[in-house]
Amino acid sequence: MQATEIKAKVKEIIAGMFDVKPADVPDTKPFPEMAKYDSMRALEFLAKLENEFGVTIDPDLLYKMYTVESACQVVEELLRG
Repeated sequence: MQATEIKAKVKEIIAGMFDVKPADVPDTKPFPEMAKYDSMRALEFLAKLENEFGVTIDPDLLYKMYTVESACQVVEELLRG
């Protein structure tokens, strides 16, 4: 899977969680600065990433996934094995 596909899917997940359009999800804005983002949303995001990409993400990696770009990097690393 290419980086552009991963980014598009990550943005779709975030957009669905916050009821916005994927195009309105910024690449570099930290998730904690988004309205309604809390620890439960973080876990929901983690579960959705796992389901979408067929990977297992250690919850300890959540601290690395604080923007769309950083979440994509973690997913890319996991997909590479």
